[in-house]
Amino acid sequence: MKIQDKVQDKECQQLRDEIRTLKQDIQDLKRSNRELQDSNKALLESESKYRFITDHTAEIIRVMDADMRCIYVSPSVFQIRGVTVEEAIQETFAHFVSPASNQLILSIFAEEKARDTAGATDSNRVRTFEAEVYRKDGSLLWMEVSFSVVRNKSGEFGGVVTVARDISKRKKLEEELKTSEQSLRTIFDNTHDAIFIHDLEGRILDCNQKMLDLYGVTREQALSMHILHNFSSADNDLKQEADRWDRVMNGETITFEWKAKRPNDGSVFDVDVALKRIDLDSGPVVLSNVRDITQRKAAEAALRESEEKFRALVENSRDAIMRVDRDHRYIYMNPVVEQISGIPPEAYLGKTFEEMGYPQELCTHWHEMAERIITSGEVIRMEFQLPTGQWIDQISIPEKDASGQVTAITAAGRDITESKQNALLFQTLFDLTPLAICVADGSRIFTQVNDFAVMTFGYPRIEMIGRSPRFLYCSDEDYEAAGKALYSADEAIQQFRMRRKNGEEILVLLNRSYLNGTDASAGSIVVLQDITARKALEEQLRQAQKMEAIGQLAGGLAHDFNNILQAILGYTQMILLSLEPGDRNRGKLEQVAKAGEKAAVLIRQLLAFSRRQVLQLGPLDLNSTIEDLIKMLHRLIGEHIDLHLKPGAALWTVNADRSQMEQVIINLCINARDAMPEGGRLSIETRNIQLDDDYCARNDWAKPGRYVQLSIMDSGCGMDPETKNKIFDPFFTTKDQGQGTGLGLATVYGIVRQHEGMIHVYSEPGKGSLFSIYLPVTERTKDETIEEPQEPAPGGHETVLLAEDDDLLRFLATEILNLAGYRVLAAVNGEDALRLYRDHAHEVDLLLTDVLMPKKSGRAVYDEIHAENPNIRCLFMSGYSENAVHTNFILDKGLHLIQKPFKASDLLRLLRQELDRS
Repeated sequence: MKIQDKVQDKECQQLRDEIRTLKQDIQDLKRSNRELQDSNKALLESESKYRFITDHTAEIIRVMDADMRCIYVSPSVFQIRGVTVEEAIQETFAHFVSPASNQLILSIFAEEKARDTAGATDSNRVRTFEAEVYRKDGSLLWMEVSFSVVRNKSGEFGGVVTVARDISKRKKLEEELKTSEQSLRTIFDNTHDAIFIHDLEGRILDCNQKMLDLYGVTREQALSMHILHNFSSADNDLKQEADRWDRVMNGETITFEWKAKRPNDGSVFDVDVALKRIDLDSGPVVLSNVRDITQRKAAEAALRESEEKFRALVENSRDAIMRVDRDHRYIYMNPVVEQISGIPPEAYLGKTFEEMGYPQELCTHWHEMAERIITSGEVIRMEFQLPTGQWIDQISIPEKDASGQVTAITAAGRDITESKQNALLFQTLFDLTPLAICVADGSRIFTQVNDFAVMTFGYPRIEMIGRSPRFLYCSDEDYEAAGKALYSADEAIQQFRMRRKNGEEILVLLNRSYLNGTDASAGSIVVLQDITARKALEEQLRQAQKMEAIGQLAGGLAHDFNNILQAILGYTQMILLSLEPGDRNRGKLEQVAKAGEKAAVLIRQLLAFSRRQVLQLGPLDLNSTIEDLIKMLHRLIGEHIDLHLKPGAALWTVNADRSQMEQVIINLCINARDAMPEGGRLSIETRNIQLDDDYCARNDWAKPGRYVQLSIMDSGCGMDPETKNKIFDPFFTTKDQGQGTGLGLATVYGIVRQHEGMIHVYSEPGKGSLFSIYLPVTERTKDETIEEPQEPAPGGHETVLLAEDDDLLRFLATEILNLAGYRVLAAVNGEDALRLYRDHAHEVDLLLTDVLMPKKSGRAVYDEIHAENPNIRCLFMSGYSENAVHTNFILDKGLHLIQKPFKASDLLRLLRQELDRS
């Protein structure tokens, strides 16, 4: 029992152990079950997350098993390719990718399986490639595919996962970019310019084909070279490189000419270079455009040489050559124009005919001609007369472009005034000469006769031309004899009888000249002088010669008898003074004296007759002389001329012959009248003036001393320099033939010089003339005093803008003002004065300007400055007097003028007064 119990206890113990073990297993199983449930739950949650992601991703996710069967496709396949998930799962790669892409996928799949067979265990290997994929409608897409291997828990190859992204747009952009790059590269390599791209140190990074061809290098050579060391000539000036490089680095595009060098042969050629800094992602580079200008430089040199030749021809041509554009504005004038018009060529540029001041009638004529040339393209030649009186023969030629349109007009004008004058002179001589002139052809038939021939013979011109001169002779014998005499080799002047239309016989002298200078075949000119009246005149001439001899005798007798008469009258007066008032001889002697005075009058008449009178010099007041002449001068010059007189105050006395001074004044006024045929202004002014050594040193016509200045100024046509230089020559005149002898101004000059005076003329074409006569004053007596200012000339520290076109006067005035303490800004003309004023507007205190200057007059300068600064002080200078300024310049109230020549003290005093006035 005990043994049985022990056995039972043992079995029970075993059973209990098994039960405990079973319970433990059950508990372990429950715990494992719970862990499995938790793991499945986490797996389900993770799978849910990943499925949500794959179901909503924009890429196509495809899962393939080890046999390349599709087991999953993301829903995005529908949006991208247009097929459903079910359709996509049934597809193989061969169905929806291009053959080339399918072959690539199969090779990648096979390669991965082979790696797996070789024992590869990596599960993170990703292969990426691009594939062409078909949509459902057959169109192609480019997709980027990521190919990943999937392994099972044991690490064996389990399949692949592919993620495909639509890159069609990117591929299109890449293709467009590639195409654009190819196009740009094509353009880059085929551009006309050689192009370098180099870094900031000058090392070449890229270049185009033109650069390789131009410099004769390979691309490999170029990319190993330096732009300065290898491609630039040593002749270049590298001093400018630093400045150019700084400008390029600051972003400026610069261009310049350069001497380039070919590295392989060292040859040098000219180029244009343009540098520009470009900032790329990789850093800044410099783009260098280079253009070969060798041919252009050679062409420029040839063109320059050609232009220099033609310019030399044009500039030195005797003709005035000009060009006008389609708007009739001047675009070129050669220097000859100034000789003809007196206006410098540059003053014409850009201006129309009217703006140059030509008469409207002439401008209209020119405009019509220009429009006709522009419209028709024809060449036009015409003659016209300028306001100066000059005649111009002008040929105008159109300039045409490649299409045949007229772009400009070139005109060449020749001064034919002399030939016109000669033609007019010859015609005038032919018509007005007091000789009968007949032109005959080779058969002695009249082709032309002058007025005097008509008057001589009494036949109208129409009755003479076309006829043989036989009808003018008294007989056929006279006609034949005249022919033999006229056309013989002796060519002697012959005397013949001829007949007027009224039958009156006349005696003529005949002479002839051949038109061709050799024989009568081309015709001849026959000159006939009616000497019928000469016979009567010969007697009168003999009588005149007698009278001339009597005049000479009378002069000699008067001279000698004057001395005798002086003795008679002198002694008579002495005796009369010694006699008592009641002396019985006084009456007789007084009768002798009266007879002597009558004889003296007779002698003076004889002297006047024989032109032996002498100057009667004496103290003379010019103001009084002029006042006495005013009425006569008004009658001489006419009512169409406005006469103004300004006598100087306290005028000094001169030692002169009154009648001769009257002659000077009358001659100058008549000369002024003739210069103003349409009317104008004539001014006569006197004043005291003293010329010092400094002024005379700068004006060789002047002598130091005290003078009375007589100024006669007109607003007439004026004179050019050439005319002004000849006005005092005897017999020189600008008047038409028969209207002047040319002795008037020569007489004035002689009288002034005879009085030891000086005469100076200031004139410009179109601006009138000023004649200034300086007569020395008489020596004063002891009780006469000369009022001279004792105070020193005042100075100052202000800034004066001086405008004077005469170099000597400008330097003199500058020196005077500087010595007085003033600061001077000196301008050479009106435009220069305006430029200086605008540069120093706040510094200028006073404008000291000449009235007449080139480019802009003194008044125009003042008006422009006054518009900017109404308080500007101004003092004008002029060779014209303040009261005799013509209508081209009228002083306003409050403006002042100092007349040239002036003393330094007068200038400083007036300038100081102008600066100090309130």
